[in-house]
Amino acid sequence: MKTIIITLIIIANFILQSTVLQSIKILNVIPNISLILVVAFAINTDKNKSALIGFVIGILQDIIFGKFIGLNALIYMVAAYMISNINKNVFKENLAIPFIFTVITTIFYYAIGFLFIYFLGYKIEFLNLFKRMFVIELIYNSLLSFFVYIYISKIFKPRKNRY
Repeated sequence: MKTIIITLIIIANFILQSTVLQSIKILNVIPNISLILVVAFAINTDKNKSALIGFVIGILQDIIFGKFIGLNALIYMVAAYMISNINKNVFKENLAIPFIFTVITTIFYYAIGFLFIYFLGYKIEFLNLFKRMFVIELIYNSLLSFFVYIYISKIFKPRKNRY
């Protein structure tokens, strides 16, 4: 049942990401809900399942929005795996955890993306891109991570018997 719910959430994410979220841009930057979902699922699942979810979300994002097939899949899979490994030692109910992991994952996402683009020989103005996109998306993602995490954690919270 959880697999079906996770699949529906991923599909809903891509529908929202390609339609509704395009209209709520702040300074021409949209939040990366896919990244936030990867963090939320990684905190709530084991390392293998979270790596698979990260890969699926990433490859779908590459196919639908990306210029390079596999880059987002690799970044999300590695991030999910690392978060799940660290996750064993953190208190999941603390709302600072998804915030911190989202900040770290957004930095990781941009760092790997910049390195990849640099090694391909593309010219990018790092400081301009940093000011225009990175900081805004970092704040945007971090603030939205609270709401997404609360929703996702309800799915994985064990149900209490009423009797």
